[in-house]
Amino acid sequence: MHKVWILFIYAMLVGLGMNLAHPITPAHLRTIEVSSNMFGVIFASMNLGQFIMAPVWGNLGDSKNRKAVLIIGLIGYGVSQALFGYFTNIYLIILVRFSAGVFASAIISNVLAHISISKDYENHKGKIISLFVAFNVIGSTLGYYVGGFLGNLFTGQESIMMYIQAVYNVILALFTFVFIHMIETDKVLSKRQSALKQLSQIRKLSKPLFLLVVMIAVISIAQTNFSKYLDLYMTDIGYKSSDIGTLVFVTGIITLIMSFLVVPRLYNRFKDTHILVVSVFLQAVFSVLTFTFDQGYFLLYGYSFYLVYIAGKAIYEPTVTYHLSKYKDVSPGILMGSRTSAIALGAIIGPLLAGLIYDDIGHYLFMILSLLLLLSGVVLYYYQRSVKL
Repeated sequence: MHKVWILFIYAMLVGLGMNLAHPITPAHLRTIEVSSNMFGVIFASMNLGQFIMAPVWGNLGDSKNRKAVLIIGLIGYGVSQALFGYFTNIYLIILVRFSAGVFASAIISNVLAHISISKDYENHKGKIISLFVAFNVIGSTLGYYVGGFLGNLFTGQESIMMYIQAVYNVILALFTFVFIHMIETDKVLSKRQSALKQLSQIRKLSKPLFLLVVMIAVISIAQTNFSKYLDLYMTDIGYKSSDIGTLVFVTGIITLIMSFLVVPRLYNRFKDTHILVVSVFLQAVFSVLTFTFDQGYFLLYGYSFYLVYIAGKAIYEPTVTYHLSKYKDVSPGILMGSRTSAIALGAIIGPLLAGLIYDDIGHYLFMILSLLLLLSGVVLYYYQRSVKL
């Protein structure tokens, strides 16, 4: 039992370490005078690194030493963050953000893979994975919360937070070496598919399923930009990093409440396709309300309308995965690989497009994203009428 709790604590520590500098990143980029139209490229470069390298790290963890992969990932991410704080050249910043994505993709997925195949956890595997993810979410929101308040101490010198984050992740690598034990009696010999191979599988899907995957990508564009550009927007309208951190911390609590208390009850009472459609419409309506009224009172809308958007998102994410699993005529690998590829593409394309227009349209960007969600909801409405699963 103590092994499980060490993994839960580890999930929280990793989440904290990965997000410690996120609340001050927009302010740091402003301090070093990076043009706003490059923000999207910077955000997308990290997502691209994760998209390309996640299967590679998975292969290494499956066939070699999973613990060594975790240590390399943590040290590599820490070094990348330190260089992010040090560099002021935009091309070097993009390079180290890409490398941060490369190394970040080595960590959580390998721990989850270990839980999935280890005989120590086979009797309660589903519950352990759910709790591991939950503790990681708690750590991520704590990272935002702590990083936001620490960031207030380094206004104009935000790079110090990057160095603190780097040291933290190196210490966590030492913690991994001493306390994390990943004994696997049977190593996985079959290789995972590359990101491009996963992407190519989408063409094998039926028309309704292909449409659903396209909608997942479109919704990912909206959700990624709400997440990435909300930090920047709050910085631009005068809020402190602690304000950003606190709001994100509360969104994490809402996500946990919805995931553990609300979503299971919805599944017992309603059809999954109906839940899917309503959750997307919920996101569309309450995201646009967040940015429609006088933005001088943004925190009021953030702690009301925006939290309902977060609740809708927390319902949508597990529901779409559950719905995909009901396609019995398609292999789980193709289904989940297509979902992962769609989300990743949205996370890359979204920030790139948003970076081109944010400076010119400001908070109207979020209204465009809300419109994308609304259109996605309409398409999903017609999708659920035509699909019988």
